[in-house]
Amino acid sequence: MNDPYVDRLIQSHLDDLLTKQELVEFESLMLQSESARMRFWELAEIHGLAPQAVASLRQELEHDPVTPVRNTSTPRTDAHWWSRAFSFTRQRQSGLTLAGGVLLGALISAFAWPVRGMPQMSPPISLTAESFESGLSPAVSGMPPITDLWSGDFSKVVGAQQGVVPADGEKMLQILRADYDGKPTPEGSYCGDLYRLIDVRSLREQLEKQGTIAHTSALFDMSTQPEGEKYRYSVRILALTTELISNPQQFDPLMIDEYALATARQNVRLDNDPQTWELAQCELRLPAKTDFVLIHIGITYGHNDEDIRRNTFPGHFVDDIQVSLSNFAH
Repeated sequence: MNDPYVDRLIQSHLDDLLTKQELVEFESLMLQSESARMRFWELAEIHGLAPQAVASLRQELEHDPVTPVRNTSTPRTDAHWWSRAFSFTRQRQSGLTLAGGVLLGALISAFAWPVRGMPQMSPPISLTAESFESGLSPAVSGMPPITDLWSGDFSKVVGAQQGVVPADGEKMLQILRADYDGKPTPEGSYCGDLYRLIDVRSLREQLEKQGTIAHTSALFDMSTQPEGEKYRYSVRILALTTELISNPQQFDPLMIDEYALATARQNVRLDNDPQTWELAQCELRLPAKTDFVLIHIGITYGHNDEDIRRNTFPGHFVDDIQVSLSNFAH
């Protein structure tokens, strides 16, 4: 099934952008149409959400239902980060547990996977964990010129302010603008970006087994904004080759998706409460030819009217960025 309207409903559900009326329509569609359920799975894989969905289904079958509560005051260690991410996904992706469990059963049947026998993931190996406690602000050179460097648009490391308290420690990153130092054409920019390039060529043998999953998450918050202001926050993973990295025409924010081996992203919308942090997380199964992983953290001013778009962000923050790898356990 590849109906544009159905695809839009599913994409909006995965990005948590459905209206109440659309959510009712989405639930009905998932319950009644096997082809729509299969399309849901296809798009979930593109979003990098398929393994989380399977894990949440497995948890539903193996444990009594609980309502997970996210406590950002509890430090997130490597050992339990992935289980927390699963719990959050299970809470957020409401379409998997709608209609008193009926939709959950329909999706399990549609996927026809032996959920209890799903391959287990090994404990995640941390590639980087950034809470900005060093106080060093990222470079403002756009796409990172070297590996293991945070770089992007204008931003700065700050302490608690505007009613927002860091999620982890005493520091957090404030995204200030949607352009960077020396950007050729800053006019019209409305996306504040942060990137990190990670070299995974030393993992070639592991990647060739086609069982390596890259995980990324970040916490977002904003100060109280005027009613009607709309912002979208995203976490994205891209699998890249050495050839792409060395080609300036391809290693460009506007072109990189076209040339990447694979991508995954997750969008979230924030409430207008500066006391609550929201988690965005995604994962990507890395192709065997992956040389580099690019992590992209983004904030977008999403007003539909381009005349109202702007390239500054008055009170928008990121904290506790986690990047790790897991393998399918054999």
